[in-house]
Amino acid sequence: MRKYFLLGAVALLATTTANATTDYAEVTARATIEVANTMDCTDLDFGTIVVKKDNGISTVNTQLYGAPEGWTSGDIISATNLSSSVCVFDVDVGIQYPSSINLVGPSENVTAELSGSIDTIFGVLTIPAKVTAGEYEGHFTVTRTY
Repeated sequence: MRKYFLLGAVALLATTTANATTDYAEVTARATIEVANTMDCTDLDFGTIVVKKDNGISTVNTQLYGAPEGWTSGDIISATNLSSSVCVFDVDVGIQYPSSINLVGPSENVTAELSGSIDTIFGVLTIPAKVTAGEYEGHFTVTRTY
């Protein structure tokens, strides 16, 4: 009885494989690789900012630096040595960059909103209330396509 069961099982398996269908596909993989040249950009520097103790939310704007009013708001006592970022290149085409970045510091992040013209990037730094003193730094990538 066992012999007939094993023969039946083998016959069933053989029949199942004999009726199987195999599908296949050929797939093409592609990649486009471009090589980017480097360009020179100066740092976007919000300088040295002095705020009042227990300050409220405050801002510093590198675009309006040097203007009689409007380049700082809130509890800023002084802001010195600010500079916008300037990128140097031969072809007069616009640059691309993120709309904002976080500057990481001792206890919290401060945010800089970015804007600009063809070769210059300006920043408006928003300083949170009761900010902790220290160095704050962030990085971003500038690109241009021509």
